[in-house]
Amino acid sequence: MDTRIRLLFVAVVLLVVSAAGVRAQEATVISGQVTTKADGLSLPGATVSIPSLNVSAVTDQEGRYTLNIPGDVVKGQLVEMQTTFPGLAPTSSQIRLTPGTITHDVTMTLSFAEEVTVGSRAPGAEAEKAVPVDILSAKQIESIGATETMQVIQRLAPSFNFPRPTISDGTDAVRPATLRGLWPDQVLVLVNGKRRHQTALVNVNQTIGRGSTAVDLNAIPVSAIERIEILRDGAAAQYGSDAIAGVINIVLKSGPSPASVSFRAGGNRGTFSDVFGQEHDFTDGGTYDASGSYGVKVGAGSITGAAEFRDRKGTNRAGPDIGDQLRIGDARNNSVPQPNIHWGDSNERDALAFANAEFPLDAQKTTTFYMFGGFSHRFSSAGGNYRRAIDTGDWPQIYPLGFLPLIEPIIIDGSASAGVRGIRSKWFWDANAELGHNHMDFFITNSLNVSLGPSIPPNQRDFFSGSMAFNQFVSTFDMSRPVDIGLAGPLNVAFGAEYRRENYRIKAGEPASYVDGGQPNQFGQPGTPGAQVFPGFRPSNELSQNRDNGAGYVDVEGDFVPRVRLGFAGRFEHYSDFGNTTNGKFTARVEAHKRVVFRGTVSTGFRAPALGQEYFNAVSTNFSLINGVFVPLEVGTYPVSSPQARVLGATDLKPEQSRNYSGGLVLNPVGSLDITADFYRIDIDDRVILTDNFTGAKIATLLAPFAANSARFFSNAIDTSTKGVDLIANFVRSLREVGVLRLQAAYNHTRTGVVRVSATPPQLAGFENTLFGDQSRRLYTCGQPTDNIRLTEDWQKASVGVVVRESRYGKFCSIEAADQTFGAKWITDAELAYRFGKQTVAFGVEDLFDVFPDPNVPATANRGTRTFPRNAPFGFNGRYVYGRLSIAM
Repeated sequence: MDTRIRLLFVAVVLLVVSAAGVRAQEATVISGQVTTKADGLSLPGATVSIPSLNVSAVTDQEGRYTLNIPGDVVKGQLVEMQTTFPGLAPTSSQIRLTPGTITHDVTMTLSFAEEVTVGSRAPGAEAEKAVPVDILSAKQIESIGATETMQVIQRLAPSFNFPRPTISDGTDAVRPATLRGLWPDQVLVLVNGKRRHQTALVNVNQTIGRGSTAVDLNAIPVSAIERIEILRDGAAAQYGSDAIAGVINIVLKSGPSPASVSFRAGGNRGTFSDVFGQEHDFTDGGTYDASGSYGVKVGAGSITGAAEFRDRKGTNRAGPDIGDQLRIGDARNNSVPQPNIHWGDSNERDALAFANAEFPLDAQKTTTFYMFGGFSHRFSSAGGNYRRAIDTGDWPQIYPLGFLPLIEPIIIDGSASAGVRGIRSKWFWDANAELGHNHMDFFITNSLNVSLGPSIPPNQRDFFSGSMAFNQFVSTFDMSRPVDIGLAGPLNVAFGAEYRRENYRIKAGEPASYVDGGQPNQFGQPGTPGAQVFPGFRPSNELSQNRDNGAGYVDVEGDFVPRVRLGFAGRFEHYSDFGNTTNGKFTARVEAHKRVVFRGTVSTGFRAPALGQEYFNAVSTNFSLINGVFVPLEVGTYPVSSPQARVLGATDLKPEQSRNYSGGLVLNPVGSLDITADFYRIDIDDRVILTDNFTGAKIATLLAPFAANSARFFSNAIDTSTKGVDLIANFVRSLREVGVLRLQAAYNHTRTGVVRVSATPPQLAGFENTLFGDQSRRLYTCGQPTDNIRLTEDWQKASVGVVVRESRYGKFCSIEAADQTFGAKWITDAELAYRFGKQTVAFGVEDLFDVFPDPNVPATANRGTRTFPRNAPFGFNGRYVYGRLSIAM
């Protein structure tokens, strides 16, 4: 879209909303003091807000606050005032707005939730800490048209990337995301400050995150989230394994709150061009989402629950298949409906629920029992590659026109966390235990096993191909307190211990999903065994593997001299399978001026290979581009301890080791403008990768004793260096009678280079590019955008709100066999919301101007069907129009 048109669009929106002035009336001023109930101390840094009016303030050093309410919104209405403070329970008060001055003091009690922003364990630490932290508020989350948690984060945080892979087996359902360009398992995910379990899925296909396991954030309903905290800094020394790129903390809604329900519905509408320039209209992707939350008081405590149901229809941007279908020479002249493949989002039906509760155990509310957890049942249906009637994978007697096999996993995810927190002799302590479970059952439909022959029975169309499961138990004990040792301020001392046990399982599918029935295919060649698109796990693949981990940490932070805050953290961990590791972190924050802050960190980190990376084993169908033709290959993925991997030179996996360096600047040139700039470098040694597919006559000879002819395995094959910068500017301006205007500009630049590749084992001489070839290198170095920009214009006045977002996704390269560079694109989202009484109605558009990534070149388009790159950072669904209705009971 022409930049001038874009700027004109944004200018018109701002002009319209700025022209809505009305005559001022007498304002209301609410003021008071926020203190603790246990000891009556003032609470500097507490946030007092009236969400319905978008008014907030932060208490000063004496815990005092002032809220100014414009006269045109007073009108005697009853509003809810909320007060929050790190480590304390949120409070809610009902206040009748009347012209003049209102005095309202607030007392706060201990909370079960770890409200402290990630990156620091010091209570009440300044908002601008020694590390960069993004806070995505409930209001920002609500105004996003997307219904999935990871899409919400991507819309707001430019350092977060969430592509939409397709034809990638289970990865179509559990889609990985990245932070600062690193892999999905190099970011630690917390819920209420507690470690979240990973999924059972190992991403083994050619997608961003290949070879990784990840946490499925989309299993957490958006309706349960109070806010999302993103720590953009290495934190393994503070929180443990996986926190190389940073930490994402999901803070759940808590405390009594009115029942609320929300309904969203939308769909994709527009036009796209295929790889040959032919235009196609589309009307698909219908999404229907219903959610609700309610916080009820139970005695002196509370229980908050949230539930969500989502029905997402698939999208398809495939082009027509220009190849022969039923017989040689019949291209584009046959009865096969087009498009014959599915290239886009999968169909999905999700049911999700979460609960969050706390109950004081004494009258003073200094000891609290808490618990939270959730459950989700998710069903996905995604297509594989189309099997034409002339392909070796079809029996025309069963599918005369060929067939599109479907992968339809059912994903069960559950978690439960419980603990006791309290204050004793000025020590804040927390004892917790939690369980996490993720389970994936793979059902394959509209398929067949070629080796079972051309008739039904014995052949069949639907199969159960087995399952994978991951279980995690974590027990933690944490203590902290501020200690006065004569420094410029109290020194916060924190220490704790953690025990973690993990279990990874694979269960075989039904025999027909993997058995070799012995029948040749329709051309007289050996018939490929197993269910087409996802051959079942065999009894030889079954396993149940455990790992134990114990850890201890120390974390101190304080103002050593006026305006200089320093922090030191150290962590020791012992793994039953990898031995010991020790890591440290140093942070510094220097307030050169009340409006100028310098900050920086130096740390070491680590990530132990996931159990799935150690033990996953299966045979899968991979379509590889060979001599310009996509050829199906049955490739075995073998553990490094297996004889198949050992004969190819595989060695035991080691933990990844990282070194993180960052430096930043925080500016507050005027009261309504904040600017942050953070530069970073992340060096990672011994990164765990999945090798390319080893095939060919030499490989087949090596593997012949093990009944295999091609293979791949995990390896610590590369070292990488990631460098980047984050720039964020926030501006808030009250326009008096015209409303409140909030502007944000955020920029991320990230570039990763491969600085070492392991020498190829002697057994594989001549296969150097297969261990880590050019295609894999592009996954790490340019498969994600180098630059991202997010621009947000948010105007609110009384009952009306307008939000416009501009997102620029920078250049990226193809991760397929043929190299290609895709240009940068701007995506525009807009929403108009109107609140009347307790109802809010909103209408919005994502990708307003129907922008698509550049199309694939014909060489990677698989006969014209794969129109757009599956690593496109904003997907390739096109324009999405939606409406939402929220009702507060």
